[in-house]
Amino acid sequence: MTKKYELLVGDCLRAGDRTVYRIRALRDFGDVRRGDLGGYIESEDNLCHKGYAWVYDAAQVYGPDAVVRDNGRVRGCAWVMGRVEDDAVVDDLAIVAEGATVSGREILLYDEIARPLGQARALQARVTHCGFPAHPA
Repeated sequence: MTKKYELLVGDCLRAGDRTVYRIRALRDFGDVRRGDLGGYIESEDNLCHKGYAWVYDAAQVYGPDAVVRDNGRVRGCAWVMGRVEDDAVVDDLAIVAEGATVSGREILLYDEIARPLGQARALQARVTHCGFPAHPA
């Protein structure tokens, strides 16, 4: 399998006691073009080289269980310490807490927080269509 990005060791940030590195695309895939700069990840364990998964803008993905895979997308200033998979999108100032998963076609926006199931005050990601909340089922 061909790598789709590289870590830029000269462009890094501190996230608490962790260091996250900006990524740069090595090939075209989805809406990403070779040479595009992405967001920040702690290690290659945090972003799968398969599928169209990508971390954009100033978003950060870090921690031992954090991963973006399949076609998951993390944008804006979002923080991911859990999992983003399938066709899920995490954007704006949203946070995916350690142990939480955003999956399927879920979209987590604004300042929403995805917490592991079973935690008090767990929030369900609101699926949106064209920026408007979907109608309840």
